[in-house]
Amino acid sequence: MLDLDMTPYAAFVWPAWGISALVLTALTVRAFAAARKWKRELARLEAADNKIDGAQVARSAVAPKENGLRP
Repeated sequence: MLDLDMTPYAAFVWPAWGISALVLTALTVRAFAAARKWKRELARLEAADNKIDGAQVARSAVAPKENGLRP
């Protein structure tokens, strides 16, 4: 079966596993929070873009260069 008896090393191994689990959980939560933030920002920018008459100008200001030329 599964032998988890780490008698001489348990004081080092289990805390390391715990810290690793906490760090991975924190990074996952942070990534999801950042994704939600950027989705809201994108929605806000798209809504603002739809209200502007010169939408093409706004798009060209943030779009990547095509063929090395800017419009």
